[in-house]
Amino acid sequence: MKALILCGGTGIKLQEDNLFIPKGMVKIGHRPMLWHIMKTCSLYGIKDFILALGKGSHLIREYFLNYNGYVNDVTVRLKSGELNYHTRHQEEDWHVTLVETGDEAGTGARISRCEQYINDKRFIVAYSDCLADININKLIDYHVKSEKIATITGIMPPYRYGEFILDKEGLVKEYTEISKLHGNKGWVNGGFMVFEKDIFAFLNSFNECTLETTVFKDLSHKGKIALYMHKGFWQCLDNQREFNYLNRLCENNNEPWLFVNEKK
Repeated sequence: MKALILCGGTGIKLQEDNLFIPKGMVKIGHRPMLWHIMKTCSLYGIKDFILALGKGSHLIREYFLNYNGYVNDVTVRLKSGELNYHTRHQEEDWHVTLVETGDEAGTGARISRCEQYINDKRFIVAYSDCLADININKLIDYHVKSEKIATITGIMPPYRYGEFILDKEGLVKEYTEISKLHGNKGWVNGGFMVFEKDIFAFLNSFNECTLETTVFKDLSHKGKIALYMHKGFWQCLDNQREFNYLNRLCENNNEPWLFVNEKK
């Protein structure tokens, strides 16, 4: 099965950089956000990726075209240009297809423009700006049993405000800057989806075609969409605060998205 990752959007501007860069190329720990998402998929045997590129695509291309040089120890013979790699990385069996889908295309249009690279009857779709400890095998099993065209991972996002944890006497015993309380009773798209190839009947290559405003509505009206409720770890990357939070998790070796989640 292939995983198609949507790498469009306007990117993000962080304090460390005056320029907007694709969210997928923002470094979390020592690797780009996009790498972390791909690594999550690979934990469940999905190692064939299609990257639907948008703005800043040259940064993503440069990273993967020179991947061996980034992650291995290497000796360069400057006269001949010969490269000798001294180490090996764990991603050698990954296949990455880089597809230019346009700077202004909506999410539905990006997927439509990748149709020629999808041969299986179903495939994974993920956003490039959120991490989760989701069990992708169970997501796929749920999708197959639902017999729907699309299954969306539903999450209840955390508040963006800090939360004070109280003891039995009402005294503050802990503070966390991102609350785990649920701000509403609705589920939102957590960025990990499974589509049957039949989804292409609901898509077109026009820039205006988006999953969020058009396709999901059509599927829901026809009873062709299912929701897989994920109650584990989930975090998006939209601002400096969330960037700092994810990097602190990495610094503390607390990266739940990089371990197989056996929870139901």
